[in-house]
Amino acid sequence: MNSDLTQIEFYFPSQTNAIKSKEILVDLILDAMRKRKSIGRAGFSDEKLLRENILKYIGNAGINEYSSLSKSQEEEIQKCIEKTVFDCSAHLPVPTKNYIFVLPYLPMEKDYVFEGVMGFSPYSCVFYIFLSPKLWLSKSLANTVAHELNHTIFYYHHYDDLNNYSLLDEIILEGLAENFREHVLEKTSALWAVAITKEKAFEILDKMDKKTLFSKDQGLIKNVLFGNNAYAHWTGYSIGYWLVKELLHKKPDLSWETLMKLSSLEILKLAK
Repeated sequence: MNSDLTQIEFYFPSQTNAIKSKEILVDLILDAMRKRKSIGRAGFSDEKLLRENILKYIGNAGINEYSSLSKSQEEEIQKCIEKTVFDCSAHLPVPTKNYIFVLPYLPMEKDYVFEGVMGFSPYSCVFYIFLSPKLWLSKSLANTVAHELNHTIFYYHHYDDLNNYSLLDEIILEGLAENFREHVLEKTSALWAVAITKEKAFEILDKMDKKTLFSKDQGLIKNVLFGNNAYAHWTGYSIGYWLVKELLHKKPDLSWETLMKLSSLEILKLAK
């Protein structure tokens, strides 16, 4: 399913009694990707990493929650993705075709906040949509596509640093993606974007020294983004959201294309 901007591939194996675990489900997905010769464009350096990441993002509900897509659902999802990417391109040029892999999502109850859709972007022209056929909404799919597309465009313009981002980079990435999603689609702020107030976000940011901001320690980055004993849930997402929003307020004439080409440090300095 191709267009000038997207190539969309669906991987929902037929339901059989043989699918007794997430691991078996993922192996069936990989078999289908292999047959389609899609492994090489899946955004990972090897198949082992691809498998590990699909397992990581596919969700933790029981395998009995799995269901395949109907043909009508697949067509509806495809139209929603293509329309969203097209709408985004009117505000921010999409520099290269994006390969979009739509895979099953097995969310637990605590994940229902994502409304049946989860996204992940590993590369400068690749992103994944994990989708629950039972729970997904067109609104949540469009929001996720806009968010992930923004990530891949940032990766494209900052390719040399890909997979080597600092805490500041990750914070800015999420702030750009959420403000862009709001700009193109609905103006309602996501829960993770406003998990803490603007005042609290800047208070936490001001306390971070250069060593912390430019750290590439994955443990630290995860703790700030998603929360731990020291940081509230989604702190990093909220800091990025308020920081980029402040920049957009100060520089209303700044185009999204120009903004995406700025470094994280330039964005930080302009916003503050």
